[in-house]
Amino acid sequence: MNFLNNKSFCHFVETTHSTNLLLHELIAQHQDSGTGLPDFFCVSTDYQTAAKAQGSKTWLSSRGENILATFYFQPPIAPQQQSYFNYFFALTVRKTLSLYINNVKIKKPNDIYADDKKIAGILIEHHIQGEKLIYSIAGVGININQTQFDVTLPNPVSLKQITGKTFDRAEILEKIVEIGAFYYKKLQTGAFLELEAEYEAHIYKSTHNMLNVSF
Repeated sequence: MNFLNNKSFCHFVETTHSTNLLLHELIAQHQDSGTGLPDFFCVSTDYQTAAKAQGSKTWLSSRGENILATFYFQPPIAPQQQSYFNYFFALTVRKTLSLYINNVKIKKPNDIYADDKKIAGILIEHHIQGEKLIYSIAGVGININQTQFDVTLPNPVSLKQITGKTFDRAEILEKIVEIGAFYYKKLQTGAFLELEAEYEAHIYKSTHNMLNVSF
């Protein structure tokens, strides 16, 4: 079965405003009906008309060429432990891409780099009531098969540009869930120091900046 059509875990639409906004709408619908979404439920799309990135930035992506998805979680952590959720999801995306290319790093807080170029971006939102974290959503955009990018983008790169190969996006999305289950278990069991140590071990350090250091 194509993972993008597996309705129990992934809701796929050809076009939407934003996968993060779409997931918020689905969460509200399920709350109204008294049902819940499972951990790692995702929404994905071929194209976003109003995609958000960190801060006031937008995520630009060609139709049908990349992974554009947002995942839902109910992590058993307190609001002050949000950073560990960050580590879990960034490590998930980094490890997944490492199956296909080398030298994949995390540029703090949530960008994923291949060498000195950005291959993925992550946008995390937490819904908090009082002292309780109710749910978290993690949106991710990964450059997969796109080879032409907006000239205003400073340093984009895709899997296809690096390898010369065309990839099955649904297969990679499945890998994100498979690998994510491993890291999410660490979050659920309180292995916070393990997550932090691995996160710090894969932090991106610009080779450009290193070459310009004077002693």
